[in-house]
Parts: sequence; C-alpha cells; structure tokens
Amino acid sequence: MRGRRTLEAVWAAAAAAVLLGFASSAGGAIRDDSAWLQAKLDAGGPIFLPRLPNGQCYATRGLWVSRDDTTVTSDGACIVALGPGEGRISRGDGTFVTANAVFFVNHSDLRKPLPVRVAISGLHITVPRNKRMHGVSILGHEVTLTRLTIDGSPLTDVRIGAGMRGSGGMSGRIALTDSSLSGGVRDVVSVFGPVGLRVEGNVLSGARRKSGAGLHIRAADRGQPTLDVQVTGNKVAANRGPGIFLDLAPPNGLPVLASGIEIARNEILGNAREVSSDRRGGIVIAGRQNDGKGQILVHENLFRGNRGPDVLRRQGRVDTAAVGPRSVPPPSTGAVRDDTAWLQRRLDANRNGTIFLPRLPNGECYATRGLWVSRDGTNITSDGACIVSLGLGPVRLHSIDGDPIAASAVFFVNRSTPTKPAPVRVTISNLRIVVPEGQSMYGVALLGHQITLRHLDISGSPKDDITISGRGNGNSYAGSISIFSTLSCAGRNAISATAVIGLRIERNTIVGVRDSPPGQPAAGIDVEPDDRGQPALDVRIIGNTISDNSGPGILLELESNAGLAAIATALEITGNTIVRNSVKRTPPKRGGIVLAGGQDGDQGTLVLKDNVIRGNGGPGILKSRLRLVVDSTGNDVSGNEAG
Repeated sequence: MRGRRTLEAVWAAAAAAVLLGFASSAGGAIRDDSAWLQAKLDAGGPIFLPRLPNGQCYATRGLWVSRDDTTVTSDGACIVALGPGEGRISRGDGTFVTANAVFFVNHSDLRKPLPVRVAISGLHITVPRNKRMHGVSILGHEVTLTRLTIDGSPLTDVRIGAGMRGSGGMSGRIALTDSSLSGGVRDVVSVFGPVGLRVEGNVLSGARRKSGAGLHIRAADRGQPTLDVQVTGNKVAANRGPGIFLDLAPPNGLPVLASGIEIARNEILGNAREVSSDRRGGIVIAGRQNDGKGQILVHENLFRGNRGPDVLRRQGRVDTAAVGPRSVPPPSTGAVRDDTAWLQRRLDANRNGTIFLPRLPNGECYATRGLWVSRDGTNITSDGACIVSLGLGPVRLHSIDGDPIAASAVFFVNRSTPTKPAPVRVTISNLRIVVPEGQSMYGVALLGHQITLRHLDISGSPKDDITISGRGNGNSYAGSISIFSTLSCAGRNAISATAVIGLRIERNTIVGVRDSPPGQPAAGIDVEPDDRGQPALDVRIIGNTISDNSGPGILLELESNAGLAAIATALEITGNTIVRNSVKRTPPKRGGIVLAGGQDGDQGTLVLKDNVIRGNGGPGILKSRLRLVVDSTGNDVSGNEAG
C-alpha cells in the first residue's frame, strides 16, 4: 500500500511539473494562460493547478467548462481574469456567446447536453473591474464549488442559472460551500431557478451596487422554479443591499413553484446600508408560491448592524381570476364542419373565464384543427360534447434550435409568443376528444403550469392521449399537472411526460395503447426525460386502472441517451391495478411496471406500494439499470409471464 501511495505521489508531482511548464512558457511576456487551460478543459477530466512560485498568478481569458466530470482543483493558486473568452454558441443575429466568466460552465454546442458533475475548488480568483466578467458562471447541473476565494470587482462572484420575464428554467443540484466571495458589482452570488441548492459555510460580503445582495435567489419568470433550497451557516456582511434577498415576485405574477426553502443559522451583519426601502433589511423575502402553500423557513439567524428590519417581507403581484362569459358555437351553415376559427378566437380573447361547449344535437361533434390555449385561467368545459381533430393547427413558436412548433394537439396548452409566460390555471373537463387515424396528433398537450384535466374521454388514434413537456414554454418543464380521465387507443403512450415537476395521475382508466408503428414504448404511462437536464420531480401515480396496453402499464425511463437524469426523485406509484399489459412483443421493454435508470448519484427516491400487478407480459416489475432508492411493500405480482 505504501509503495502504491508513493507511486501516486510521483505521478502527481510529474503532472504538476507539466502544468508548470505550460504556465511558464510565456517567458517574460505578459502572462496569458488561456490557450493551454482551455485545451485542458476541452479534454475534460481532473485538472490540478499548483500554486506558482513568488506569489505569481495564472492569467486567463474566460474559459469554457463543457465536459462532464471535469474537476479543477488547486492547493491555493491564484488566477486573474484578462477579459471574456472565445465565442462558441451562435446567436440568431450572428454574434456568439462568449465565456464571460473565468470559469464558464455551459455547453459549447446547443445540440449537446449541459455539463454535469463539475467541481471547482481550492482557487483564488480575481476579476479586475474593467474586465466586466463574472468569477464563475454556471449553466449546467450537478456543480460543486468549494474552498474558493473570489475577489476584485466581478459582475457577480458566482452566477448560477439565467432567466428573464417570459423565460427561465431550472438550475439543478448546485452546491457552494466553504468559500470567501466578495466585491460583486451586482450581487456577490446570484441564483436563478434553483432546484436542490446548497449554500453553506461561506463568507459573502461587499456587494458594490446599492441594490446588490450578498445572496440573491430569484425567480425571474413565474414559471421558473425555486425548490429544495438550503442556505445555512453563512456569514453575510457589509453588502450595500440586503444580506439575503429571496426574490419570488417576478413581474409577470407569483411563481408556480417556490417551496422547501430554508434560511437558517446564518450571521447577517451590517447589510442594506445604502438601499431603497423595498430592499432594506437583513433578509428580504419578496413574494411567495402563487397558491400560498409554499414553505419558507427562516430561523436561528443572527442579525447585527443591518439597516431596516431583520426580516422584511413583501407581497408580489397576485393574479386575480374573473369569471368570463360562456361561449356557444355559431349556427351551423350545413357545410363540412370546421369550428377552428371561432374556437381559436374565443380562446385568444378569453381572460380568466369559462368557455362552455354545449353538447350538439344528434350526436354531432365539434371539429377543429389544433387549438392554442395560451390565456391564464382558461376553463374549457361541457355537458359531454365531443370534439374531433382535423389535424395540425398554426405555428406560433419555434424551438431553441429553430424548429417550428405547431398546435399538434386538439388543445395545445402553451404560450403563443416568446415574450409571454407559459399559461397557468387551465382546466379542461367533461369532453370526449377523438383523434382519427393518420393525423400524428395528440389529444391534449400540456406545456403550461397548474393544469387540471378532469372527466375527459380521449380516444381514436392519437399519438399520445396526453403529452406533457416544456418544449418552447420558456421554462423547459411543465409544473403542477393533475389528470383524472379515461384514456385509450394511443399509438405511442397514453400519457407521456418528458419534463415535469409536480404531476398527479390519479383514478384514471388507461387502456388499449396500440404500439403503432411497432417499436414504441406503448406504455400506459411513460415518464421519460428526453434530456438528462429535464426533471422528473414529485410524480404521483395513484389509484389508476391500467390494462390491456401493448407495452408496460407504467414505464419510468429515467436514463436518456445523454445519461442519468439530474433531477429524478420524490416518485410514487401506489394503489394501482396494472393487469394484462405488455400484450405485444414489439415494444422494447415488457412488464407490468418497468423501472429504468434514475437520478444521477443514486439518491433519487421511489415509493412502490400496494399495487396489483397481474397477468402482464414479462415480469410484474422489471428493473433495468435501476438507480433509485426504492421503498417497495405490499405489491401483488402474481401470475405474470416472467414471474
């Protein structure tokens, strides 16, 4: 063992010598280590930066950190910013996104996933004011910063995530610990959209702008989440603005998800000396989760020398819902029925109101192309009318890579323009929706937040009866979705969820998924992120009857082509009846319940209890590379094809 350690020490010393050789290659010229540092980062893996002799510092332009599993460590070396680094991501106007932080943690190619499992530690980073750069900027997931010193005058010492009105996604599982950060021109630490944030044991001081906070946690858009945040054991001192600013009051309404937030055992000292009254306090909390149910705990903090109250609470703008007029169809003209135009006009004009579709005489159905549902508070209901799809509706959005987004469902719940937020508080109920064969249409597409589907009967031959995602909605997930309906005959899955936080699938009847064309998942319920950065968080599948589907009754496929999900936890499958599924052999995975992959790091949780799982093709419960902590009891798995 001693010999092995000696050999490892020799290799470490040799690696340090190589790096020193690179670092000193500039001779007596003005130091610039950008090229060799960027080459190392592009190669990925562990990088050690030894302390330089005579107090000398590395010097670099902004560096892209785009490879998974990159670690940058040091024994206390210093590194000085020379200015923004190279541009690697093209904007629509032909300019490029540049690395405007000493370490710019982001993908270098829009078609590649955001980097994960990045760690930076043990460095002293200095940003001169005239460079207009951040110390560290993080746009990936699963990033750890520890034992850093950042000073000078960075725009922010550490910036995590991004967001603006109408757009703001998740920053998943970021940790900032045991660091000393100071001098941020805007804030010392600024965080957008955190899910699983830990800020612990740091010193955060000297924000220079009058409004600048030691720690600023923000929801820039009402759809941007703030969940599972712990701010503990920090010293937050001498910032011109508040010590800690929990900013849950974006200009377009209170946030959909803002809960599980704890601010505890911090020292809040001498802050808010030169700030306006609305931010004058040791800790400032603005806004809340929009349903009033979010949990924010502030306790055991020490306050001394701050201007204003210890804790200042402000209310954000609350959306009010009014009951609008009921809508009825225009009289029939006798022509081939197409209700698209007047229905879309009603939906576009609707403001927090009800659109009532009365049952038509003689069993006639409304007929429409895909309809955009983009207004807050829209309630579409009926006394049991049916509505038949005529095909795709208009294109109103484009994806991040420029692909057109049409209304590909009878009801396509999403924003209609990039400047607007995703719609909230939408309910669709008491309708029968039919998608004829050959249209490649969904029954309902859910890309907004706080949406309830109740007493729908979706049939025919939809691609999915219901699809749930964040494509084009500005937040990259859909949140707080509830489904209570009867779903049948889909070609791919009855319910597909690719990016969701807060999903309730309860007391549904789900039957007859067809596997068309062959090789689909063909599941009753398929929770399957397309990308590892898409969340599967707080998903409850309870009390459903799921039967006679070509593929699995329930499929949790939590490993994308790019790897395990960054956020996949708080999952529950309880009290379901899952019988006679996986009746075809063409779907890629067969079983009553199929569990594959999980949350990266193996700490995601699944409760799997009291399900009746009988008569299914394949095993009752199939586990494939499972990476979840499973609490499994009371399941009846008798009589399945493979036990």
